[in-house]
This record gives sequence, structure tokens and C-alpha cells, in this order.
Amino acid sequence: MKNLVPVLLLCLTACSAPGPDLILYNGDFWTGNAEDAPVTAVAIQDGHFTALGVDSEVRALAGSDTREIDLEGRFATPGFNDTHVHAQSAARFLEFNIMQTGTQEDFQQRVSDVVDGLAEGEWILGGFWGAYDEWTSGSAGGQARDKFTPNISLVEDLTAAHPMFIRRFDNSEFAANRPALEAAGVDIQNPEAEGVEFAVDGNGVATGIMTGPGVRGLFADVVPDGFSLARRMEQTRNALAVAASYGVTSFSDMSDDTQLEIYRALRETGELTMRVHFRYFLGRWQELAAQGIEVGSGDEWIRLGALKGHIDGIMGTSSARFFQSYENDPQNYGRWRQLMVDEQGQFVEGQFLGYMARADSANLQLSIHAIGDEANSLLMDYLEILNATSGDRDRRFRLVHAQVIAPQDFARLGNLGIIAEVQPYHLADDMRWMEERIGTERSRGAYAFKTLHENGAVLAFGSDWPGTSASEYPINPLYGLYAAVSRQTLAGTPAEGWFPEEKIDIETALRAYTLGGAYSSFEDDIKGTISEGKLADLAVLSDDLFETEPKDWLDTEVVLTVAGGRVVFER
Repeated sequence: MKNLVPVLLLCLTACSAPGPDLILYNGDFWTGNAEDAPVTAVAIQDGHFTALGVDSEVRALAGSDTREIDLEGRFATPGFNDTHVHAQSAARFLEFNIMQTGTQEDFQQRVSDVVDGLAEGEWILGGFWGAYDEWTSGSAGGQARDKFTPNISLVEDLTAAHPMFIRRFDNSEFAANRPALEAAGVDIQNPEAEGVEFAVDGNGVATGIMTGPGVRGLFADVVPDGFSLARRMEQTRNALAVAASYGVTSFSDMSDDTQLEIYRALRETGELTMRVHFRYFLGRWQELAAQGIEVGSGDEWIRLGALKGHIDGIMGTSSARFFQSYENDPQNYGRWRQLMVDEQGQFVEGQFLGYMARADSANLQLSIHAIGDEANSLLMDYLEILNATSGDRDRRFRLVHAQVIAPQDFARLGNLGIIAEVQPYHLADDMRWMEERIGTERSRGAYAFKTLHENGAVLAFGSDWPGTSASEYPINPLYGLYAAVSRQTLAGTPAEGWFPEEKIDIETALRAYTLGGAYSSFEDDIKGTISEGKLADLAVLSDDLFETEPKDWLDTEVVLTVAGGRVVFER
């Protein structure tokens, strides 16, 4: 009897112990660790994975306060890490855009949806219509639809309390409702302004559609530079909820300083559901250095210490910089961006390299946008010089987009330790115009994920959410995985894939969307795999990506997202 008392006390203590915060069991976990034995359950405590194993082992750890969730055999992966978003723009884009709108009915509905959530007097901005008129969504090229221009008269009543100034994706056309026209001082009955051509109805009354070089200047003094903080906070909450619904638990963002403060405010209130790797503009390197910000600054929720610069333009506006001119525009080679040129727009040799070198000397991580083959080649030249003059060290240099690489430059990637921060969904959308613009041979080096990988570049996938003025790029990682593995549009064309020799397997693609992202921000020691001691970020999917075809992934849903051990999305 004496021996029985301690045993009973031990049992009572164990049975009443709180145990892990959360146990997920009856799952099929892809941990990202090749050496792992099969894992069907994980335990999470204080935001970290504390145990991995089979159901019986892990569930035995449960205590009185443990929440247990049966995954019903579903596939689980480390939380997706999107290495390239513009969250400020995405939050605004989600609120209102008509980029893919092709009917007046859809236009009316989208306007109605945004008006419902606005305070009186708030402006409606953006639009970007027409981007998919000449090259339709899901097309591999050569398909067009009827040109769309919004009929503003259909939404005048809806928007009576909200001035609206929106534009076509290429700035060739603008639209404004009556409150916006009146704010700009336009006489609707007799519209006139320098450099502006007003469309009018049969009675000579302005319809709201405008063209000409003077349009933006006409509205410059009345259109707000941005939205109220309250509106931006709500936009961000919505954007974070959307990202969580797709299993994204980390992203690298380049937005304004207000967006960073919004993240900090949401963290204080417990509403931050995303780990944010925040990047400042390269030209601000000195400001960050003066504040003592460097690689690794911040914490596991808001990480600082990185900069982003731009070499050239983008494919969507035919401004990416190439060695040879565009096939459909023989005088156009693309353009250099701000830090590459002087005040007259002329290229200045070594100017951009100077920014890189000074930022690097302050121990700030460089991530540089390069799209065209000349831009990518020049950037690799700069990195070689940087290594030679400042020492070859673990910079984890992020080559942003690496979109079109000349054949002779692929071999340089591994030697330079380059991280290819690429967005696989780009190819699913952009193939509609690529060969028309740069031809078949140069297109072989476009979005060449397999060649990038085989030449030693570390793949780190992202979305470029919400896109450019000419393309919409969803944050859904399943679209990116589909594009990387199938090299097809969402409509499944071309049947064999676009340059199918560049397809990669699903494991390589998953690793690029998880561990690759963590590595790219010097955080692979704390996240990116499901491992004991690492941050408890994961996504549970409705389908096993290793057992289904890529076309099936387009209908695969995220059923559960966990960030920091907390369920942030549950379907």
C-alpha cells in the first residue's frame, strides 16, 4: 500500500499536467527533412514544434489543456514562405480592381462591393482594366477578347458619395465619376482641360472617359496620395486573412513605412498572422545603417536588415532590359531604373554598383530586381566585382525574378552563391506574350527553373502578389507549384508544357516554397521545415501533392493554417 501512494500521486500529476498547446494527428506530414521517418502527428508548445512521430507517441503527451485536431489523413507541409509580395498594393488591390473584368455587369458588381465598405467621401482608385483584352487570361498566346472600357454612367448613383478616378492598365485611358470630375474643376456640361480629350455623350456631356497626357496632371491636386490609416488597417487585415487561407505563414514584403507600422500595431493586438521579412528601398541604405539595422535585425515575426533595388523594367510593359531589341518593337531594348541613371535618364557606369557596395559594407542584405538578359548579366558582373573587392562571404544575394537569363550566364549562378528569388506563376500568365516580344530562342532562358537549380542557384519561390499594372499574380502557392511542375497556363495549355525541359518535380518546388524562403532571409535555422525546436508554422491541404496530378492542385484547398502554434485559418 505504501508503494501505491507515490504511483497514484505520479499518475494524478501527469494526468493533470497541461501538456502541449496543440497536437495535430492522423496526418500525412511532409516535413521537408529527407531523413525523417514517417510522421503522422506533431506536438506544439509555446509556438514551436516539440515532438514529431506517430499518433500513439505524440498523443500520449496530451495534457488537460491540449487541443487535439484530427487531420483525417490529410497532407501537411511546412507553412508556405512567399519571398516576394507587395502587401500594401495587394491590400489595396483586393479591395478594388477590375484588371480581368470584361463585362459591365462585373464592373458594376465590383464597384458595389467596394462602396459597401467605405466611409463617406473616401475615394475609389486603381482599376487597371484592359490588361487581359489583347492577351486573355489562361492563353499561351495569340488569343484576344473584345476591348473593355467601363461605363461610368452605370455606377454614378452607386458612387455619389465617393469620388472615383481609375485607369486602364497602360495609362492610355482614364475614367472618373461626376464627384471626381467636379473635384478637379471640370465643367461636366462643357468639359475642357489642356492635354485632355473628354469623351462626351450625344448632348456633349462628359461620360467620364478621358485620354491624353494631361489627365493625371488634372487630377494630381485632388486625388489623395493614400488612404486613411483606418482604411489601410482594414485592408491589411483582409490581405493577411487571404494569405492565411492559402497556407502562407511568412512573406518578404516591400511596402512603405506606414505598412511596417501597421504590422507592428497588429502584432501588439495579437492580429499579426504573418511573419514579415521587410525590405527597404536600396537608396535608403545609409538611413538603416545609422539606425543600427543589419542582417538579422528584428525578431521572428518582423525581420529587418534587407534592401531591394531595381536594375530594369518589367516584361508587362516591354521595359525589361535586353541585349537585343524586342521582336515586336525593333527600337526598344528596355530601360534602366532610377539608381542606374542620372537625372537625364542616361546610364551611369558603376553608379548602381556603388549603392550595392555601400549597403553591403553596412551588413545589409541585397535583393535586386532583374528581368531582361542584359540586366541579369550586368547584375552578375556587379556581384563578381563585389565579391572581389569586399570579400566572398555568405551574402545570400537574392536575384529577384532572374526572369530571362542568357545561355552563357547560367553557369555563373552557383559560383556566385545566388538565391534565385523567382515567381513560378509568372510563366503561367506571361507566356501569353513572351515569344511575341522576345522570340523563341530567348524564351528558352525564361523562367528556367530547372536550369537555375542545376547550375547551383538556391530556388526561393514567391508570387509577386498582387502583380504589375499589366498582370495579376495571386498569392496562392498552389498556383505557383502547378506552374513550376507543369509549365502550363491555368487552362492547361500548352498540353506538353511551355519549354517542358524546364519542369521541376514537386519536392524541389515545395522546398523552394518553404525552406528556400527561410534560407533566403537567413532564417533556415528557425523555420522552413517541420522539425523539433523550429517555429510551428504549417499548412494542411485537402489533397496529397505527391499522389495527385498538377491539374488537380488547382482545386486543392488549404483546410488549416498554423502560424506560431496558433490556428490562423480553418476551413
